[in-house]
This record gives sequence, C-alpha cells and structure tokens, in this order.
Amino acid sequence: MDRITQNNMTSFLESEQIDIDENNTSEQFELFASYCAIAQHYSDNYDFEDVITGEGCDSGIDAIAIIVNGTMITSKEEIDDLIEFNKYLNDINIVFIQAKTSSDFNYSQIGTFGAGVKDFFSEQPQMIRNDKVQYKHSIVSHIISNSKYIKHKPNCYLYYITTGKWVNDENCRGRMNIATSDLEELSLFSKIRYIPVDADLLQKYYRSTIDAIETEIDFNYKVTLPEIQNVKQSFLGYISHKEFLKLIMDENKEIRKNVFYDNVRDFQGDNPVNHEMAETVCNDPNKFIIFNNGVTVICKQLLNIGNKYTLTDYQIVNGCQTSHVLYNNKDNINNDLQIPIKLIETENEETVNRIIKATNRQTEVTNEQLIALNEFHRKLEAFYNTFPLKDRLYYERRSKQYNYGTDIEKVRIVSIGTQIKSVASMFYDKPHFASRFYGRLLDTIKELFDDRHQLWPYYTSAYTLYRLEYLFRNKSLPQKYRKFRFHILMMLKYQLVEEPKIPKMNSNKMESVCKTIIDVVSDNTKLVAEVKKIISLIDKHVSNLDNTETTKSSTLVDKLRSEMQN
Repeated sequence: MDRITQNNMTSFLESEQIDIDENNTSEQFELFASYCAIAQHYSDNYDFEDVITGEGCDSGIDAIAIIVNGTMITSKEEIDDLIEFNKYLNDINIVFIQAKTSSDFNYSQIGTFGAGVKDFFSEQPQMIRNDKVQYKHSIVSHIISNSKYIKHKPNCYLYYITTGKWVNDENCRGRMNIATSDLEELSLFSKIRYIPVDADLLQKYYRSTIDAIETEIDFNYKVTLPEIQNVKQSFLGYISHKEFLKLIMDENKEIRKNVFYDNVRDFQGDNPVNHEMAETVCNDPNKFIIFNNGVTVICKQLLNIGNKYTLTDYQIVNGCQTSHVLYNNKDNINNDLQIPIKLIETENEETVNRIIKATNRQTEVTNEQLIALNEFHRKLEAFYNTFPLKDRLYYERRSKQYNYGTDIEKVRIVSIGTQIKSVASMFYDKPHFASRFYGRLLDTIKELFDDRHQLWPYYTSAYTLYRLEYLFRNKSLPQKYRKFRFHILMMLKYQLVEEPKIPKMNSNKMESVCKTIIDVVSDNTKLVAEVKKIISLIDKHVSNLDNTETTKSSTLVDKLRSEMQN
C-alpha cells in the first residue's frame, strides 16, 4: 500500500475511533474503501456494521449499501415507512464493494465479484450467504416486491478496489463487461456500472469526503441585488444548462446528491409536474426560462473574476425537482435552454433557514423535513457545545455542517435521525422502533423536541449510544449484542437511576438523573460491567441472537423493562 493511501486510511480510522491494528490491515482497508465508495452516493453518517458483509460466506462481497429516497436503508420496515410517508420509492441505489489490499487487478477475482453480485439477486442462490448478505437480500427483495411504488428501476454499482494502478487491462475489462451483461439480463436496473478503483481514484474519493465542494461557472447574465443584512453578496440572473450541470454533476457524471441536503423535499420522480417540465425541457427549451420558478443556490464562499464565479461549499435549497429533470434529460437538451438562478453568499444560519422556508412554500412539506429549522435544535446544538472536549459530541442540525474545515471525529457527530432514535429508545422506551424511518418515530412520539423539555436527556441518550458504539467497534463488548444497543439504552436508564420513577422530560430532576448516567457511561470499565449485567437478561429472554426480527418485538421490550423495574 502506498504511503498516501496508508496515511488516508489512518486518518479515516482515527476519525472513526477505530483502534489501528497492524495485523488486521485487510479488514481495516475494507472499511476505508467501503466508506470512500459509499460516500459517492451517500454523505450522511451511518454505522459501518450496517453495510459491512465480508466475514466469510459473503459471495465475494465486502459491503452492501442500499440507499432509497436519500435514506440509508437497514430494514424492511424503513421501506414500508418511506412508502407510507412519501407514497413512492425513488432514486434507488444498490452499492456493492469488493476491496483488496493487493496492488494488482485480478481478472479472476473481478469475475467472482461480478458473479457474486448477480447471485445476490437470485431467489435460488448458488453461493453460500452469511446472515448479513442474506438480510441485505431480504431488504432488496422487499423493495422489488413493492414495484408498484417504484418510480424508476434501481441503479446498481459495483466497486472493485485495490491499492494498485488501473491500466484498463483487456482481460479485466472483459470480465467487467461480462458481469454487467449478466446483470442486464435480470431486467431489474435502469443503470449498471462496474467501477475499477485504483489508489489514485481511491485517494480522490477520500479527499471528496473532507474537502468542500467547489465549482466554477460562467454567470454572464445577472443583476446584483441590493445590500441585504447578513448576506455578503447576491445575484439574480440565468445560466445555460451546460453551466448549471457543472453545479449538480460530479467527475463521474453522476448527480451530486450532497448538494441537495438542505432542500427539504427529495426528488418526486416522474409526477405530472415533473413530466410536464421534462416535456418543456426537451421540446420547447426556449420557453423554460419563463415557465420555471428557478433555482436558489446558497454558498459559504463566492469568488469571481470577470464573469467566472467559483462557488465553495454550496447547497441547492430550492430547485431539487428542476435539477433532477435537467440531469435526467441532459442528453436531449439543446443550447436554447436557460435556467433562472438566484445565487446567495451567506454563512448566517438564521438567514439560510429563512431562505429555505421562503423558497419551499409552493407545496406542503412534512414535519420531519422542516424539523431542523426549529429553534429547539439551535438550543440543543449550543447545549452539546458546553461539554468538555473529551465528552463533547456535535449536534448536526444541518446536514454536513461539520464535514468541512474541522478536525472533528465523525463518530462524534450526531445527526437528527440518530438523536431521535437514541432519545426515543432511552427515555420513551421505544427501542423496537429504532429500525424504522425516523419520521415514523416523530409521528409516534409527537412531543419530541418540545421547547419545554430539558436538554439533558437528548445529549445523554446520544452520548450513551456513542459510548456503546465505541465499545462494540473495538470489541470490548461482544459484537453479536450490538443489534440490541437501543434496548441497552433503555435498560441502562432503569439500571443506573435510583429514582423510584423516571422524571418527565420537562422535570428539573432530569439533570441529576442524566449526570448519574453520564458518570457511569463515560468510564469504560464501569460501562462494560453494567452492560454485561444487561446482556445476561437479554440472553434470558432471547433464544436466537441472530434473528434480527427479535429486536422489533414490543413484547421483548415489555419483558426487559419489567425485569429492570423489578
């Protein structure tokens, strides 16, 4: 492994608080390579145990990521929730990774990987599947069984990653083409890409996860807007579709999902409005500029030389539908098409929030889509920052806000989804709902993020989960119990709190309760001892630890809670 790749991998492992083991380079490289590949499709935080599959009998697949409607899917229930909440399944990406520390591209292994991916989609597999691969297959089968809700067929990506140099060897390319053809015969996908990743490309992938997005466009036709408080500069005008595509496409000509994280609505697929937009784009492009409301882009830094503007760390906060329609029809657009655009440079969070709200009033948006804009989350973010550095976590109320320009370990970043699942498990006794889409939990526990609530339980639940994940990740706790981590959150509360009754979320007693919990969980030895007591109770009530369905049982929650209360 070359020194740059080795250094990048070490940096990644430190960021994820994974102990570096020189005798386990292969497994660590699988984690690093999988992270870099998945980052090309999904930029939010997620648990590596939810994607890593390589542990023997893995069909030649080291990791599998299933991304639907911009969400990393880890259970069939999340698919059901997305259908209920969004009425459709769209933008389905299934990502497979095989990573080798060897410096060569082995055409035989390339073929085996391709064959393993094809076998993955078979209802009668020829290869032995471990539990993780089988569970991923069950999720994909569940997606396919709901085909009536699928707007577009899934995209399938295969990443074969080594530490060598790709020289486009004819035999290797031939094996990739055979694998692609075999997958095409299944008629399941709208796009299939088999991507060889060498050391240079892997390094580029990793840099993309730590460097802010930067794009230069020609912006000839514009007017400068008047001076606005908290806005450094802003412009209103229009750009050609070719220039606009630079903003939304990456080097691989894929759409940049990470520039739409501040847009409150996902792409809605081929609905009547988007279908009509596509008709205009392809058949009457010169009228698009007067029919379309335009795109709003907010960036943290905007530099210009003449008519060339460089945007750094930008988000398209309104125009997700327009952007996707233009991308999907990019090969059918002629030079007459111009896109109205509003370009704003500001780092003021309140101004950004107001722009997002103002530019997304055209159609109804859901509670979970606008939740990050609530004042409670600003207070919670500030509360997180009051803790000493050794215990500090960072509440990410705005997606990717800590990605660039910081040295913060990624495992210390708490997303809104993680916050909801941790507090719902620990203080609302809902660990069996942790496998659901977080919008379902919001719908179930409507009082979450109430302004009258104490902030302590929110931090405490997230901090306890962070400490548990660290112990599981570094094998201080048996890995097979990790699937019960949300149940352990609930049980730790009952085990550590001496109060006869757990205080309500708005009670002043909550501070002392949470400090008691934090005092124990911040000490590895104490926490391991407490969790081992809990594990014995889990063993008592769970006969098959490998059955993932067990964690979704309300009956199990009732039994465990009863044990703790007695």
